[in-house]
Amino acid sequence: QCYRDLALVSRDGMNIVLNKINHILMEKYLKLQDTCRTQLVWLLRELVKSGVLGADGVCMTFMKQIAGGDVTAKNIWLAENVLEILTEQREWVLKSSLLVAMAVYTFLRLIVDHHGSAALQALRQKEVEFCVSLLRERFMDCFMIGRDLVRLLQNVARLPEFEQLWKDILHNPQVLSSQFTGVLQLLQSRTSRKFLACRLTPDMETKLLFMTSRVIPEGFPPTFPIDSLPNSLPNSLPWILEGSRRDFGEVPVGSQVVLGGVSASSSRDNLGIFCLSQSNVAASNAKLALFYDWLFFNPEKDSIMNI
Repeated sequence: QCYRDLALVSRDGMNIVLNKINHILMEKYLKLQDTCRTQLVWLLRELVKSGVLGADGVCMTFMKQIAGGDVTAKNIWLAENVLEILTEQREWVLKSSLLVAMAVYTFLRLIVDHHGSAALQALRQKEVEFCVSLLRERFMDCFMIGRDLVRLLQNVARLPEFEQLWKDILHNPQVLSSQFTGVLQLLQSRTSRKFLACRLTPDMETKLLFMTSRVIPEGFPPTFPIDSLPNSLPNSLPWILEGSRRDFGEVPVGSQVVLGGVSASSSRDNLGIFCLSQSNVAASNAKLALFYDWLFFNPEKDSIMNI
């Protein structure tokens, strides 16, 4: 009833509502009670059903709140509900190339975390079917992800559904798209920072930006935000390393830092060393991403900060 009344009186295509929802998700989501979170997800579902212009942006903000490496009940609940909305409203999803790419990027990353219990296995199967179907149906939309798509697909390559997809990518790329010539074409395409940023929750993004731009370290970062990592430290390290690549490439060099004789990248280096020293898996993923960026570095298009 309330949503119907809201849609009736709206004269701006629900633009104010969408802006307010995005503000709440970016600034207040962690403070919301479970009832409020449930209502927000319900509102997103109604916006998508109604085909409101701009609802895809809200959907991407919701996906940003799904933390990688976190298998707590609240995070799994959010992942399940967002996936359910995207699956139910598939035709609506296919209208936005960016939403297709963001959804594939997000859930390919989450698949590796969802294992163990029967509930997590069931969720992972839904995510696998969702990602494979989009990759096969809209591969060139997913192509905009760039070389990180190869790395993410490598992480799930042992799953039967992705084994067949890999065979097509390597040996029969034209099956996926007439414009796709092979894996080399994908590796030569740099991953945009908007994809790297989508795997950082707003809270962690704010803290990382502060750490890398304002904190002058002595040894390891003295105020590293361990308390904000999801679930447990080992599971969170791959997530923080992947997502923080976006912020580390954009570290501003303030005059006070330069005058102090400290490189703005030193916070980045110490943070990276700290994370890598905690997990061999995190170290391998970070090194592989760095290797791909170095191997296919194009001085005409890329920034040296990427490597």
